[in-house]
Formats: sequence, C-alpha cells, structure tokens
Amino acid sequence: MDQPRIAPATLIAADFEQIYQDDDHLLSHCRVENTTIPATPIVHPMLEQVYFKNVNFSGRTFERLELTDVIFDGCDFSNCHFEGASIFRTRFTGCKLIGVDLTKAVLNNVSFDQCRLDLAILCEMKWKVVNFTACALTDASIMQDHFTRVKFDHCQLDKVAFNQTKLKGVDLSSCSFDRLDLEAAMARGMTVNLYQAANLAAYFNGIHVK
Repeated sequence: MDQPRIAPATLIAADFEQIYQDDDHLLSHCRVENTTIPATPIVHPMLEQVYFKNVNFSGRTFERLELTDVIFDGCDFSNCHFEGASIFRTRFTGCKLIGVDLTKAVLNNVSFDQCRLDLAILCEMKWKVVNFTACALTDASIMQDHFTRVKFDHCQLDKVAFNQTKLKGVDLSSCSFDRLDLEAAMARGMTVNLYQAANLAAYFNGIHVK
C-alpha cells in the first residue's frame, strides 16, 4: 500500500474555512486541529496533503469530495454525506464514521485503523488496495461494490450486508461476526475460519450446528 505523501510536522496550521474562500475549493499543505467544520455544504472540495486531528465533520455534506495524501487522526465523520468521493493515499486512524454515506466513491490506497464504521453506506463503490484494521462495521451496507486487494484484519463485521459484491480473495478469518448477509455465489473464493464456516453453512443451508 502506498502511504500518504505528507509530513505533518512540517505543515503550518490553517483554518478550514479558507476552503470556502478559494475559487477552486482547494485546501492544501496545512494542518487543521481541534475544531468543528462549518455546516455549509461544499460541491467538489479538494484536500491535498492536509493533516486533520480531532476535527468534527459530523453531519456535513461534501459532494464529489477529493482527498489526496491526507491523514485523519481522531476525527468524527458520523452521518456525513460524501457521495461520489475520490479518496487516494489517505489514512483514517481512530476515526468515527458511523452512518457515513460513501455511495459511488472510489478508494485507492486507503487505510482505516481502529475506526467505527457501523451503519456505514458503502454502495456502488470501487475499492483498490484498501485495508481495515481493528475496525467495527456492524450493520454496514456494502452493495454492488468492486474489490481489488481489500483486507479486513481483526474487524467486527456482524450483520454486514455484502450484496452483489464478489468476495473472491477476501480473507475474513481474523474477523468477528455471527451473521453476514451475502449470496453464496458472491462468497466463492472467500477465506474464513472453521467457526465462521459453520455459521455460514447454517445461513446458506439451514443447518443447525451444535
């Protein structure tokens, strides 16, 4: 995975509201910390080489958001609307993304570490080299997505809906779930552990395992 090309210690502090004043809605080469983002919606905002720490985005709408070489540390994106986003070489660490809507987003070289994505809407997306580590995605919806080198490592995936999404090559064996919502044909080539296999057998075939 390509890491964000950014050195947070070298960046100067900035006010996020600068993006509203820029004709291209561009914010780049800066740090934004310990603040709440204004409720004003933005169409096609672009963030490049920006470090965010403890920033509250909750409930905000950014249509066609573009992120390149961005780091989010301890930020809150609960119930945000980022439909059609393009996210490239970006890292989310300890972030809250409960109920976030990323419909039709494109993710390329993106990592989520110790994040909450419960109830997230992750539909009609393209994922290329995306890692989830120690994340919670309970009740998330993943529908009509295309996966390329997607990893789930020690994640909570209970009641995730993998609908019309091929899981060939995806390894869920280190993850926790009692139930997944998925079609048998889409699960071919997926890796699970023995306990998970028993649960899936019961789900697909109505078998009761003691």
